[in-house]
Amino acid sequence: MKFISACALIALAFASTKAMRDIPSNELVKEIKIGWNLGNTLDAHCLDSLDYEADQTASETCWGNVRTTPELFQKLHSLGFNIFRIPTTWTGHFGEGPDYKIDEAWMKRVHEVVDYALNTGSFAILNIHHENWNYAFADNLEPAKEILEALWKQIAIEFADYDEHLIFEGMNEPRKVGDAVEWTGGDEEGWDFVNELDNLFYTTVRATGGNNAIRHLMLPPYAAGAYGGAPEHLIYPQNDDKVIVSVHAYSPYNFALNNGEGAVTTFDDGSEIDGTMSEISKVFISNNVPVILGEFGAMNRHNEDERAKWAEYYIKSAKALGIPCVLWDNGIFEGEGERFAIIDRSQLKVAYPKLLTGLMKGLGYTDYQVAESDILEMVEEPTVSDEPILPEPTFEPSITEPTPVDPFIPEPSTTVEQINPEPTNPAQNDATIIDPSYFTCAEKDWQCKYKKSTLCLSQAFKCWITGNGSNAETCKKISADCSKIWTM
Repeated sequence: MKFISACALIALAFASTKAMRDIPSNELVKEIKIGWNLGNTLDAHCLDSLDYEADQTASETCWGNVRTTPELFQKLHSLGFNIFRIPTTWTGHFGEGPDYKIDEAWMKRVHEVVDYALNTGSFAILNIHHENWNYAFADNLEPAKEILEALWKQIAIEFADYDEHLIFEGMNEPRKVGDAVEWTGGDEEGWDFVNELDNLFYTTVRATGGNNAIRHLMLPPYAAGAYGGAPEHLIYPQNDDKVIVSVHAYSPYNFALNNGEGAVTTFDDGSEIDGTMSEISKVFISNNVPVILGEFGAMNRHNEDERAKWAEYYIKSAKALGIPCVLWDNGIFEGEGERFAIIDRSQLKVAYPKLLTGLMKGLGYTDYQVAESDILEMVEEPTVSDEPILPEPTFEPSITEPTPVDPFIPEPSTTVEQINPEPTNPAQNDATIIDPSYFTCAEKDWQCKYKKSTLCLSQAFKCWITGNGSNAETCKKISADCSKIWTM
C-alpha cells in the first residue's frame, strides 16, 4: 500500500444543508454492524434486450428480481442489518461525451432507492458497478478517466447535502477483464490503471464541495482483491482520515463460490479465511487504514447448517479486526448459477434463518433468533431463480459491451469455466476461431450461455484494445463467433 497527499483537498470549502459529523472513518466503521447487498437489481443490465430509451428504469428487474421497495430495507434493518450496499450500473443510462449526462429518470430512481436505505437509519454505499468502459488496460485509461470523472461529478452533486450515512465507492472490482491476471492479483498495468481511477474518483468527489468535502469514500485495490499483490499496490491518500479500503472475499473458495470441480458442501477448515484476514490486517489494519469487506457470501448448496457454521466463523474473524462485512445477495435461490439469496424480496421472509443466526452470532449476539413470522415456509419454491426472464436473444453482440463476471473469485483459473449440462456440438464449430468449449452449453441453458458469451466477448474486447486495430479481421471474427453461442 502506498500513500498520496490530500492536504489541498481537505482545505476545500465546506457548506451543506444537512449536518454532517466530522469523524474519521476508523470511528465510523465501529458503528457498522453487518450489511446486505441489493445485488442483481440496480446493477442489472440488458443492453441488447431492453429499449432503454423507452424505459430507463426497466433494467432494475431485467435479471429477474422484483422492483425494490422501502419495506425490503425496513425488514432487513429489523433483522439486524445497518448498512446497505447499492450496486449500480450506469452504462446504458448516460449520454454521449463529453458530458456523459446521466438520464434523469435513472438518477431519480437511484436516488429513491438510496433514500429507502437511509430512511431506516442505516448507512448506504453507492457505487459504479458492472461497467464496460473501465477495463484496466493502459490503452483504455484516458477514455475511462473521462467517463468516470463525468459520472462521479454528477452523482456527487446529486447527493452533496447527504450526511455521513451515505458512502461513495469509486468502482466495483476494477480489473483486466479477460486477461490471465484478471483474478490473480493483477500486474503493473492493472495496478497503475486502478490507482489512476481511484485517485480521479477521490479528487472529483472532493472538488464538488458541500458534504462531499468530508464524505467517507471507499477505494478498491485491483479487483477489490485481498491477496496476490493487489492490496500492497493500492495507493491510499495521506492526510485524509475519511477514506476506507473496499475489498471482497468469497472464502473459502471451494465452499463459498466454486460451482465446479472441487466444490465442497461442508465447512471444516477456517485456514483460508484466516489467511485472508491476516493479509488484510498486515497491509491495512496494522497501518490504521479502515476496511469494509463489501462482498462476501457462501452460496446455497442445500447445506444451511454448514453455512451457519461458516457465517459465525467468518464474521467473528472479521469483527476481531474491526472489519464490517456486507453480505452478497443476488436474489437467486436455486439453479445452476450463483445462489446467494437470503431473503425473499416479495414476501419479505428469510429463507435461511440458521444462516442469518450464524452471521449474528459471529457479531456476538448469542441469543439472536429469527421470529417464526419472518421465516419463509417453502424455500423449494422461491420467488427468484437463476433462470433468466428474457427470450432467446437474436442480437449480434457488440464488442464494446461485454459485461464483467461478478463476484470476486479468490482462486481463479485462466481457463474457461467449465459448466456441465449436456453439450451440443454445432457444425459451425469447425468454422470458428474461438475455443470449442464456448459451445458446450445445452440448447436452452441460458445461464450457461450468458457466462460463456461474457467470457467470449471479453476476449474480443481484449483483441481490439491490445491490437490497436492491426488485427481487425481477427477481432471481428471473434465477435461474430461469440454471437453463435446464443444460437446453438
